[in-house]
Amino acid sequence: MRDGAYDFEGLPLADVDPGSSVLLAGSPHSGARTLALRMLAGATDEATIVVTTNRRAGRLAGDCERAGIEMEADRTAIIDCVGGEDPDLPARVMPVSGPSDLTGIGMRFSDVHRSFQRAGVEGVRTGICSLSTLLSFGELQPVSRFVHTLVGRIDSVDGLGVFLVDPSMHDDRTISTLSQFCTGRIDVREAEGGAELRARGLPDQSREWAAFDPTLE
Repeated sequence: MRDGAYDFEGLPLADVDPGSSVLLAGSPHSGARTLALRMLAGATDEATIVVTTNRRAGRLAGDCERAGIEMEADRTAIIDCVGGEDPDLPARVMPVSGPSDLTGIGMRFSDVHRSFQRAGVEGVRTGICSLSTLLSFGELQPVSRFVHTLVGRIDSVDGLGVFLVDPSMHDDRTISTLSQFCTGRIDVREAEGGAELRARGLPDQSREWAAFDPTLE
């Protein structure tokens, strides 16, 4: 099991306990997607799993590298719901049939996480980019059940989960339902001075809006 919390270098966020999952709510233009990737960039002894629902693995890999995620097959995996031809990538790419294949996504997550455990990795950060795409291909009930299950798996292995969602695409009931399964929530907005975030429900976090850099290097 993991010793120590997950930290977020360069971001105005306090450390998060192992087993935590965060609903990250923001529009595509707010910087929320960049924030999600930066939250998935861990230390050299950690691994990262990214589920991409609307961007090909090759493009996502480039974004991950610019966010600080080291793309190595023994510590980085992309569960690809999009498909298409991509050149050889340094990360492990695990395809599923599409964004509606929630069972396939869950199976791929379990498979790759077991392989990371066998390799001695004790901290795994998992990101879903994004839940809004899953909801566009399916109903709220199966998607929320999938989130609930995945959150439970992340908790059981002392991992970290980051679930990206665009609140402008869904009603309050949908966002509230998804939120209840997660440890806490981070909202992202566009302000006059740039992108800002605010955490709710997470221990030791400031409740005030704080600026962050929404660009990838």
